[in-house]
Amino acid sequence: MSAAFYRDYVVDLKARLDDLHSDPASYQTYDLAMELLAQKNLISYAMSRKQGQVDSLFYRRDTASGQGTQMSQETAYRVFSGFFGLGQFLASTGRANGLGEEAFAETLTAGWEYPTCAVQFSYRKKGQPRGASMKMLFVGLNGDADATTFEAKLTQPELLIDTRPFSTKLLWEWK
Repeated sequence: MSAAFYRDYVVDLKARLDDLHSDPASYQTYDLAMELLAQKNLISYAMSRKQGQVDSLFYRRDTASGQGTQMSQETAYRVFSGFFGLGQFLASTGRANGLGEEAFAETLTAGWEYPTCAVQFSYRKKGQPRGASMKMLFVGLNGDADATTFEAKLTQPELLIDTRPFSTKLLWEWK
């Protein structure tokens, strides 16, 4: 099996996120939740605008100790921008194959060696007749060779998407 590369998808996603980050007033509604798991730390970035109400939360939690701390939006966004700037991405099917949450995370990060990022984003820009939504789980890699190495090390390669576009009830590309 050969996993599908997602670099082009993530570049487009980052451009949309950058637009929301720099000009949230141009959006009628948005709901963004991102969680980055790297080196046993979970960084969460959530912001939404529904019916004119804006809400947001940005924090870091050490998964080993459970201790968390709030972060500024700018600091949290820099962390995610760094992830989205990596050289290649693979995506998970979301099927855990019987693994518990911790075992799934450890498998998908190859023993905490590779960062993963879950993104759920829906929005409608002002003046547009309809919105767009996506929900995906990415593994960040340095480039194509790193992606090949990661896939070869993965004990359960069926956890990765091999055909694009991908869409299930749990995860989906833009629709």
